[in-house]
Amino acid sequence: MEKRIPKSVCLVGQTEEKRKIFIEEYVIAFLQNMMKKNNGPYIIVFFGDGFEKKGVKHYFIKGAASHRGAGDSLKKMDEFYFQTIGRQYFMGLKGIGWYCMEEGEKDVLEILQKMREQDFGSCKGYYLFFEKNEGMEEYMLHRRHMDENDIHVIPGVEKKRGLKKQDVFPVRKKSDPGRPAPMMAVQVLNMVSLCILIICCIIAVTTLNQYDKMKQLEETVTCLEISMEEQKNLPEE
Repeated sequence: MEKRIPKSVCLVGQTEEKRKIFIEEYVIAFLQNMMKKNNGPYIIVFFGDGFEKKGVKHYFIKGAASHRGAGDSLKKMDEFYFQTIGRQYFMGLKGIGWYCMEEGEKDVLEILQKMREQDFGSCKGYYLFFEKNEGMEEYMLHRRHMDENDIHVIPGVEKKRGLKKQDVFPVRKKSDPGRPAPMMAVQVLNMVSLCILIICCIIAVTTLNQYDKMKQLEETVTCLEISMEEQKNLPEE
C-alpha cells in the first residue's frame, strides 16, 4: 500500500526541508490534557510509523500512552506495560519514542524536541493532521475511566489505593454475609415507624374510645406488614 500524506493538515511552527513530523489530533488533545493535570512525572510512549520519499523523512505519531514513573530509562515493567497497551490499542504501529513529562510542561513542540529514541532536538515545527483514530479514542476513554476512579495500573495488577481488582470492580453476589444487605436499613426504619404508629394509634383509641379508630389502626398495621413483606423481595441496587 502506497504511503500517503494526510489531506487535512495544519502547520504548527516552521517547516523543515528534510523532515516532516505529523501528529494526529487525538494525540495532541491527550498531551494537552496530561499537561493540564500538572501532577507528573509521567512516562509517555509514542506510537506511529513513517516513510522516506524523495529524500524527505516523514514521521507519523498516531498514538500515545502514559503511565506514572520517572527516570532516564524505561524499566522492564514499563516496557511490558507499553507493549501490552500497544497490542491492545495501537495494532500495526510501533513505539517510536518516549518522554518523561514533569510538572509544569506546557509545550508540545518542546516535548518533541526532547523525545528519546528520535533525533528531534532541532525540529522547528510539526503538522497537526485529522484522521479517524479509533485506537487513540478508545485509549483516551480508558484513561479517563482510570483517572475518575483514581486507579493506577501496573502490568498484571489493577489497583485503587491498594485495593485488588475485585475491590475496584466488585462482582455482584446473591448473598454476602460479610456486609449488611442494603435493604436491612430500610426494614429497620420501617419497623421503628410501625412501632411509633401503633403507639400513637393506641393512645388515640384509648383517649377517644372510638371503634372506628381501632378499625383504622388494624387496617394501617395490615398495610404496613404487607409493605414490609414486599420490600424483603426487592433486588439489591
